[in-house]
Amino acid sequence: MNKAILLLWFSVFFISCTEKEKNKSPERFNDNVDTLLVKANDFKRDSRIRLAYSDKVYELIQDQPNDSVTRNNYFKLAGRYYNLKKYEKYIKICRRVHTMALESNNTLDVAKALHYIGDYHYAKFQNDSSYYYFSKAEKTYLFLKRQKDVNSLRLYKANILFFEKDFSGCEAAIISILKTVQEKGDERLRYDCYIGLGNALEGMNNSENALLYYNKAFEATKDLTSDPQYLLLKAQSFNFIGRVYQKANNHVQAIDYFKNALLFDDFRKNEPLMYANLINNLAYSRFKSKDNSALLELKEALTIRDSLDNIPGIVSSRINLSEFYLAQKDTVKAFLNSNEARTKAHDNKIFEDELRALGLLAEIDIRKSSFYNEKFIKLTDSLQNNERATRNKFARIEFETDEILDQKNNIEAEKNELATQRWIIGGGSVIIFALGILLFIVRMQRAKNRELQFEQEQQKANEEIYQLMLSQQSKIEEGRQNEKKRISQELHDGIMSKLTSTRLNLFVLSKKTDEETIKKCLIHIEGIQNIEKEIRSISHDLNQDLFSAKDSFKTIIEALFEEQENISNVACQLDIDETIAWENVESTTKMHLYRIFQEALQNIHKYAKATKISAAITKAEDTIHVEIKDNGAGFNTKKTREGIGLKNMQSRIKIVNGEITIRSQKGKGTSIYLVIPL
Repeated sequence: MNKAILLLWFSVFFISCTEKEKNKSPERFNDNVDTLLVKANDFKRDSRIRLAYSDKVYELIQDQPNDSVTRNNYFKLAGRYYNLKKYEKYIKICRRVHTMALESNNTLDVAKALHYIGDYHYAKFQNDSSYYYFSKAEKTYLFLKRQKDVNSLRLYKANILFFEKDFSGCEAAIISILKTVQEKGDERLRYDCYIGLGNALEGMNNSENALLYYNKAFEATKDLTSDPQYLLLKAQSFNFIGRVYQKANNHVQAIDYFKNALLFDDFRKNEPLMYANLINNLAYSRFKSKDNSALLELKEALTIRDSLDNIPGIVSSRINLSEFYLAQKDTVKAFLNSNEARTKAHDNKIFEDELRALGLLAEIDIRKSSFYNEKFIKLTDSLQNNERATRNKFARIEFETDEILDQKNNIEAEKNELATQRWIIGGGSVIIFALGILLFIVRMQRAKNRELQFEQEQQKANEEIYQLMLSQQSKIEEGRQNEKKRISQELHDGIMSKLTSTRLNLFVLSKKTDEETIKKCLIHIEGIQNIEKEIRSISHDLNQDLFSAKDSFKTIIEALFEEQENISNVACQLDIDETIAWENVESTTKMHLYRIFQEALQNIHKYAKATKISAAITKAEDTIHVEIKDNGAGFNTKKTREGIGLKNMQSRIKIVNGEITIRSQKGKGTSIYLVIPL
C-alpha cells in the first residue's frame, strides 16, 4: 500500500517537474501534451498514475485557444477519463468541448461531442438520456453524410432498445442498418449487426433464428482477421451460441462451445472480462450437469468481475452462486448471494436479474416467500407497463430530436439565405432594379389589357342591352303597325262602306222631297250615329296605341323586376312616374339605367338575402330620380371594399353625368339613390 502511494506521489512529482516550465513554442507544447496523453493511455501503468497524467493534460490545455488542436486534445482526454471510469470528469470534458464546438461552428465536433455525452449516459445505464444524445449526434452525422458514424450510433440505439426489452424495435433498427452495410462493405459493422439480431431474436424466444445469426457473425470473422479484436469476436460468437443452448437446457452443447471459445486466446491475460463471462457460463452449465467442481470457476468469475467493477457480471455471478448453494442446501450463502444480487440489480436497473434474484429469495426464505413473490409480481407488472411505454418514449425522443434538429437546420438555412441575400443585394442591385422596372411595365401592361378587356366586355354588354331594347321596341312597333293595319281595314271595310251606302241612300233627297222619302232617309241618318260610335272606338284604340309607345322602356324595367321575383321569391314593388316621356330620353341613358337596375338586383340576390325590394322612378323638373331599397343584410360602407358591381354602377352613372349615393348598415338593408339629368 505504502509502495503504491509512494509510486503515485513520485509520478505526480515527476509530471509537475517536467511540465513546470512553460513551453516557448506551440510545437513543443503539443508534443508534451501528446506524450502525456500516450502515457495516460498506457494500460500497463497503474490507474492512479494514468489519472495523474490525465489531470495534468487538463491543467495544460484548459487555457488554450478554441481551435481544432485544442478540441482534439479534449476529445482524447475525455477518452482517457472514460477508460479510467472517471465518468464525472469525463462528462465535464465532453460538455466543455461541446460548447467550444458550438462556439466555433464546427458541426463535426458538435456531433462527436454529442456522441461522447451519449456514451456517458450509456455507461450509467441512463437509456433515455443516452438515446436522446445518440439521436442528436446521428441526425448531425446524417446531415454531414457520414454514414459510417450514423450506422455506429444506430447500432447503439438498437442496443438500448434491446436493454429496454423492445426486441422487435431492436430487430427493425438493425435490419435497416444492414441494408446500408451491404452497400458500404463494413465487415465489422456487419458482424455487430448479426450479433445484435441474434440477441433480439433470442429475446423474442426465437432460438432457431438467433443461432442462425450468431453463426453468421462467426462466419463474418473470416473477413476480420486484421481486426485487433479478431479472436475476441470469434469467442463472443461462440459465447452467445453457448448461451442459446444453455437456455434450452442443452448443457452438453453449451459446454462444448464455451470450451472452444476459451481456446481461441489467452483471455485470462488479454481479455479478462471475456474470460470471466466464458468461465461463468461454462461453470453454470457444468453445475446444471451435476458437476460440483463448478464452484471454483463461479467464484473466479465473480472475483474478476468484481475487480473490473462489472456490475451486470457481478449480479449474474451472485445469482449463479446462489443457485449453486441452494442446490447444496447451504441456504445461508444462497440467501447472501441472492440478496446482494437483488440489491445491485435494483440499484442499477438490471430488472431481469432482479426478478431472478427475487425468485431465488422466495425459494430460499420460505417464511418470507409471500413477501418476495409479491415483490416479484409487482416488478413483473411494472416491467410489462414499462415495455408498453418504452416504444412511445423512444419514438417521442426521436420526434423531439428531429424537431430540435429541424429548428437548427432552419436557423442555419435562414443564416445561409441571409448571407445569399446580402450577396445578391450587394452584387446585383442594378439587375434587381432593372427587373423591377420590367416587372412594373409588365404589370402596367397587364392592367391596361385587363382594363381594355373590361371595357370590351362592358361594350358588349351595352350592345346586348341596346339590342334587347331595340328588339323590344321593334316588337312594340310591329304590334302598333298591326293594330294600325287592323284599324285601317276596319275604316276601309266597315266605316267607309257604311258611309258610302248612307251617302247613296241620302242622295235620293236631291231628287225627291216627299214625306215618304224623307221618312226612309231618316233611318239612314240614325245609321250615321252608329258610324260615329265606331269612329270613336277606333279613335280610343289609337290613343291606347300611342300610350303604349311611351310605355316601352317601362315594360322592360317591369319585366326585369318580374324576372327577379320569379328567380328569388322576393317581393318586389316598382313605381314609375307616368309623366316621364321615355321616348324623349336618350337611348344611352335608358341603357345605362337598365344596367344599373340589373346590377343592383343581382347584388341583392347574391349577397343581401333580402325578402323585399322596392324601387321608384320619379321626375323632378329636368332630372330623373331613382331609389332602390332592400331589407337585406346590409354592409359597412366604410370598411367594405368596393366590388366590381358597385364600381360598374358608379362608372355608368358617371357616363350619363349623373350622381349615385349608397347608404347601408349591417342588418338594416341597403339604399341606392340616383339622380340622372334629362
